[in-house]
Amino acid sequence: MAILYNTPAESVRVFVDFNPHEKTTIVRPVAFLWNGKRYEVSKVNLVYRKYVGTRYVWCFAVSDEANTYGLTYDPEKLTWTINEVQMEG
Repeated sequence: MAILYNTPAESVRVFVDFNPHEKTTIVRPVAFLWNGKRYEVSKVNLVYRKYVGTRYVWCFAVSDEANTYGLTYDPEKLTWTINEVQMEG
């Protein structure tokens, strides 16, 4: 059974891989630091962008070996936030 937690948009530090040869997304999260712990991203499940006012942000649904996380990247501010956590229970 999955338990979904919406978190207030908390700042996280994200380690990324840039691949200039991909056609859709050139940035891919590979790990992130949240609450003093490093989470390794084993899979990027979904990537999309949404508009916030007149600009857009990139949204990533990523998984480690056990859980799924919602990360948002703001290319204008160069910031990452975590705003959703889904834990397997």
